[in-house]
Amino acid sequence: DEISRGSTVLELGCGLGVPGIIAHLMGGKVVLTDQPNLLTQLSDNLERNFDMNGDNGISIEAKALSWSREDVKDLITECSLELHGFDFVMNCDCVYEPLYGKSWKLLVEVIDELLRVNPKCIVLSSVERRNADGVNLFIDAMKQSEYVRDVKLAQVMEDVELYVTTGHC
Repeated sequence: DEISRGSTVLELGCGLGVPGIIAHLMGGKVVLTDQPNLLTQLSDNLERNFDMNGDNGISIEAKALSWSREDVKDLITECSLELHGFDFVMNCDCVYEPLYGKSWKLLVEVIDELLRVNPKCIVLSSVERRNADGVNLFIDAMKQSEYVRDVKLAQVMEDVELYVTTGHC
């Protein structure tokens, strides 16, 4: 499947939001999320560079999200996506224990909830392999999650791996 005009896309832990911005340029309705204290610059950049009111029904916005099942449920409701959830979910370089600790456990919880709401959702997780990164623990936990059907290694480029996670359709 490909991101196309009107696809709903959520980027978790977006930082600068580059993957989400690319999804928006491909026609996606994108929600970029990160911790509240990290959103000021991202929001300013979006306002300077995009029509925040939705150009031809296509939108991009930045929202605060702390990783938890409850907070992602609230985000889904706030985005009026209770019935079908997001089509695509992305996270890039969100798993690195020396910097982020065991926050990947919360990421797993959030992804599991997103797949509960929309089992057809496609989750793309990009991770960089480094010493003591926690990536194997993250992947193993994803595979054990209730609403996850499959986690596949889709691509490797040097130390960067791309995983595709799907739900029970």
